[in-house]
Amino acid sequence: MSGRPTWAEIDLDALTRNYRTLASLLRGRSRLIPVVKADAYGHGAASVSMALARAGTTAFAVALVEEGIALRDAGISGEILVLEGAFPGQEDEVVSRAFTATVFSPDMVRRLEKAASSRSVQVSAHIKIDTGMNRLGASWHSLASLLEALRDAAHIRVTGTFSHLACAEEEDREFTLEQIRRFRQGLGRIREAGIDPGEIHLANSAGLLYWEELRGWTARPGIALYGYPPSPERCPAELRPVLTFKSRVARIQTISAGESVGYNRRFIARRKTDVATVPVGYADGYRRSLGGKAKVIVKGRCAEVLGTISMDMITVDVTEVPDARVGDEVILLGSSANCRVDAASWADALGTIPYEILCGISPRVPRIPIHLPSADCG
Repeated sequence: MSGRPTWAEIDLDALTRNYRTLASLLRGRSRLIPVVKADAYGHGAASVSMALARAGTTAFAVALVEEGIALRDAGISGEILVLEGAFPGQEDEVVSRAFTATVFSPDMVRRLEKAASSRSVQVSAHIKIDTGMNRLGASWHSLASLLEALRDAAHIRVTGTFSHLACAEEEDREFTLEQIRRFRQGLGRIREAGIDPGEIHLANSAGLLYWEELRGWTARPGIALYGYPPSPERCPAELRPVLTFKSRVARIQTISAGESVGYNRRFIARRKTDVATVPVGYADGYRRSLGGKAKVIVKGRCAEVLGTISMDMITVDVTEVPDARVGDEVILLGSSANCRVDAASWADALGTIPYEILCGISPRVPRIPIHLPSADCG
């Protein structure tokens, strides 16, 4: 590749395998709606969605209308569910782009109805019920007014009903069981109002992997598609990380004991040290807080990152990689036969979750779709 040698490889074979592995867990006629919001969790929504469409998926979920527009512009023709619904002023885009809107308030219904009626078309909508996450969705008390508005909306067709699980990956099952109970009650109220709830979906990645009782409904996997189980301690299905973050050695120099590296002299050598400079930094999503905590892989060996992470560069101790050379590939997130550095290990070091790590790889890092074998989780 030309230009700065820092990039992310997106293994579409691993993505497809993950999709099929997750789909194999389902029962009956239920299906997956892959979640490709946030640029497919940092993997590149257009190429990911195209690969999933080739694998057989017919629907996708995004958070924002803008994300749906980007998919349509990339040639994605399948169903696109907008999980956050339409903010005021976006109704015409929902209708004209044939999105499936999430609805959870009478106001949203009225705005969509007005936009659809002005074009004399039907718009598809999924009802979202708040079952205890207290974020988005119709509450138990507001559900009646939402259903009344939907009954009056001649141009809105309810094609699905869903909610979102807060902690399905946790071993304490009590709250998830309560959410399932509330969801079933909500479905009952929808039917009592004379509305068909349509396609029912509750399971996210955790719900699909850890709750067999939810596998008869449609599921919306996100992080599991990209190769990471929601609970690092449990990987009940064979999942393969899809993204590998790479760069190349730009410079190698040897420093003496007592010399320092980087801003604020946070690393001071205790011995003669071979230091490799790699052109990646916190502007690329290589988090500054990884300084002194991270490793990379050079020629199949783990090598420690030294000192403070700069905006555009990191420095690496390659003293134990005696054959290291300028131009050698550096794996920032990925694995070799002897070493593994993945989004879960970064997350452990930083006190966060793999989702944030993957979404945090910045747009200035090119995503390169490839077809390569990759390692299983666990």
